[in-house]
Amino acid sequence: MHTFKDIKRFYNNRNSNNWNFAKHYVPEFFELKYIVHWTYGIIENFPFDDYPSPNETFENINKRVKIEQDFNVLLKNEALYKPISIKDLANKFDVPYSHETINLIQENPRICCLEKVSIEKLKDSFKKITGNSKLNLFIFESTKFDYCIADLQEEYQDITLEKYFEIQDMYDFQLNTCLFESNLNWCLTTAEDMPVLLGCKREIASEIEGKIDIELFKVENNQKMY
Repeated sequence: MHTFKDIKRFYNNRNSNNWNFAKHYVPEFFELKYIVHWTYGIIENFPFDDYPSPNETFENINKRVKIEQDFNVLLKNEALYKPISIKDLANKFDVPYSHETINLIQENPRICCLEKVSIEKLKDSFKKITGNSKLNLFIFESTKFDYCIADLQEEYQDITLEKYFEIQDMYDFQLNTCLFESNLNWCLTTAEDMPVLLGCKREIASEIEGKIDIELFKVENNQKMY
């Protein structure tokens, strides 16, 4: 049976010049791996076709500013956006459906990442998934944050979800962390400039997929994350 020591050993023994693959972030004993995709929203009546691409002429700049002011999108107020699935976005903009769909759509204020909505969905989902399970958190390679996280520990045993999200909220999910159930049914990992990743045992995958209220994209060990 794997233990906290196995989690630490995995992260401490990593040796690669390329940290772009799922296998570098989710330990190998979690058979299935998923990207936990943040929720996006759309303003349905936004004049997408009339919004100039980033061509820095005065005419285009003024036109973009006028549209942004008319639709009040400069502050990216999440309340203005209707949540939309990544699959529906792919269909609407006629691009391939995958965890990279957003990167294939021309950047435009009509679409926005709903961070607050995403975090609330993630919290609610893991309340369902964890139940009364004991949770542990390992924070690895945190030296670049040492100037501002002196109070953080490397290991948290029996951590609550509330404490976990309090830590993540402080650092915008950019800490290198692995949250895991004591029986190692699943883990949730974060890292700088990386998507949130979920690892789990094969036999509980359908149960987790049924409880999580945020889009998942299955990835392979050697699949690039960005």
